[in-house]
Amino acid sequence: MKIFFVLGVFTSLLMLPPSAVAQSSSRTGDLILLPHTIFVGDSGRLIVTLDQIFEGVEPFVLDTAEELPEITADLFIRRIELERRGSVSRLLIDFVPYVPGLIIFPPIELPSALTVPPVTGLELSVGSILNPTQMVLSDPAPPLVIPGTSLLIYGSIVLVLLILALGIVLSIWGRRNFRQILERFRRRHLLRLMLKFLRHLKQEENFKERESPGAYLSLLSSELREFLSHFTGFNCRPLSAVEFLSLPLDNKTPEISSNFLCQLFRTWDNLRFSGWVVTRKDLSMALDETERFIVALDRAEREKLFQKPSRELEEELCA
Repeated sequence: MKIFFVLGVFTSLLMLPPSAVAQSSSRTGDLILLPHTIFVGDSGRLIVTLDQIFEGVEPFVLDTAEELPEITADLFIRRIELERRGSVSRLLIDFVPYVPGLIIFPPIELPSALTVPPVTGLELSVGSILNPTQMVLSDPAPPLVIPGTSLLIYGSIVLVLLILALGIVLSIWGRRNFRQILERFRRRHLLRLMLKFLRHLKQEENFKERESPGAYLSLLSSELREFLSHFTGFNCRPLSAVEFLSLPLDNKTPEISSNFLCQLFRTWDNLRFSGWVVTRKDLSMALDETERFIVALDRAEREKLFQKPSRELEEELCA
């Protein structure tokens, strides 16, 4: 019975019309994939050898979106070309797969004046570099860094560290020297105020000729005593001319020595209290001598900023 059944099936297939046999059979011959193994995202080319039913189709090239099959989530067909080499027609399909595994191509309609069926039944296997058991997407890539960002970040860190180190050094150094620095600034400020007063007094003495030179000399003596009191820390207001010899001044420099102040105030006291008339020449000489004393004192203060005793310098280095 089995033999009769097989013979019946074979006989029914032979009795089918030729067109029906062509539709059910493959319309393509050999398939060639370039490269032989293709992965997701790679460009590939599928070379299809067409059957004799497509002999009347003229060679063509399809490379525009309107002519190509619609893009799917699995496959992107970039170009379709039909070429003929002798009596053999081949279909060249350039594509990019988007998923691994078995991919089935959509039916490809061939532009031709003849009525030919679409090319169907095209399928291929796309490989994956991932392990099928661990096909998990990796984390998103970090954002691109703007050129120069590393230099800016590390430069800022170095700058902050330098500022902190400088602050620590200044705090340690300034703890011992802050009072001394303030004292020097205070003395320099007093010198500038005294020089400004002398210039102002000279201008008044030149323009107010009716004022008595003796009054200006008394004002000059009072202001200089006030200045010396603040500058030296001693109350110089009630001192006599001889008592100025005890002031702690630099006696190595004649212009700022205590002996110079003693002679200066002795001369002024003689002019003011001896009954002599104080002339403008005496006042001008007193202003000039006072200005010379203040300028020399200012120069000495400037030199102290850059000159320190060797013992003090060694103590700071050891600390």
